[in-house]
Amino acid sequence: MAEYLVELYVAQGDHAAARHQVALAERAGADLSREGRAVRCLRSIFVPEDETCFLLYEADSAHLVAEAVRRAGLRLEHVSAATTSVAGVPETPVGTTKGTRMTSTSSTTGTGTSSPGPDLTELRDKQQKVWSSGDYNKIAALTVPVSEHLVDHVGVGPADRVLDVATGTGHVALAAARRGAEAVGIDYVPALLEIARRRAAAEDVAVDLTEADAEHLPHDDASFDVVLSAIGVMFAADPDAAGRELVRVTRPGGRIGLASWTPEGFVGGMLRTVGAHAAPPPGARPATRWGTEEVVAGLLGEGVGDLRSQTATVTQRFTDAGAFADLFLTYYGPTFAAASRLDDQGRAALRADLVALAESHDRREGSGHLVCDWEYRLVTATRR
Repeated sequence: MAEYLVELYVAQGDHAAARHQVALAERAGADLSREGRAVRCLRSIFVPEDETCFLLYEADSAHLVAEAVRRAGLRLEHVSAATTSVAGVPETPVGTTKGTRMTSTSSTTGTGTSSPGPDLTELRDKQQKVWSSGDYNKIAALTVPVSEHLVDHVGVGPADRVLDVATGTGHVALAAARRGAEAVGIDYVPALLEIARRRAAAEDVAVDLTEADAEHLPHDDASFDVVLSAIGVMFAADPDAAGRELVRVTRPGGRIGLASWTPEGFVGGMLRTVGAHAAPPPGARPATRWGTEEVVAGLLGEGVGDLRSQTATVTQRFTDAGAFADLFLTYYGPTFAAASRLDDQGRAALRADLVALAESHDRREGSGHLVCDWEYRLVTATRR
């Protein structure tokens, strides 16, 4: 028999939820074995910071593993042939380990179709399609205050050459240009760049905008005084590569400034809610990891010093919780794409949970409409 790896999404890195999923998987495997179908769940590997639980199975085929996972009532996204042994990895009560790396050579989806295991290029392509879906311009205005705060916080001035990574519709780049800086922006969604160009033209400010992804910046080493990203680089498919690139293009003594939604804040809760209904693609790590100081410090590495962070909030107002949910289900790429994968009942359940989330954060205080504070983290560092 061969070994196969199943990747499961565990919202909020919840240990109890991971234990429950593992128990269901083990029971389903035992039931199939009693029926004379050889499949066994060997062990679990829980990575809470990535909200992921891996199940290692021994079975005659990937299709049998897929059946076991479905019988357990778990959402099947990906089954891989395990080519890296996990024997000898120290276990906790849930088989927890940290930093375990796996590779795969083949996979089967819930439909039983074989395909190559996903790599970061495939993940990046999927994410690019997600951000190209919906109509992010209808959402982008909500983050203008975050971008303005970041540019002010870092102290961008007329003498600075500034790079805005994952610029989207251009908030940070435009804010820097208004302060007289030489502003450059990159993004991998052409439609969003076109909106940024129209905005720059309307304001008669100069911004150089290029199509590129955060993991492969088309700029020389040490070519910017300030490198910024507001609610952008946090969604990079390969966070490690993106962190290295941020440092690489910053000159020694230059500043790096990032604004990212926190795991504990409203948007962190919204993304977890979406993930609970439609699991992220295999290999995707929670974007809100960038809202944790220790994670960003690790991503930027030894090339920076004087790293500091603080949290702030931006207040958002909607007619009511239903209006918030409908806006994001219709226009925001991640929620729009997730909803499109669900049937009518699933979409209704997702909407209900988004409404409940918004209502739980409502502080309208007699205003007659929904008022929520969305938390984000500002991180600054200096290139050594």
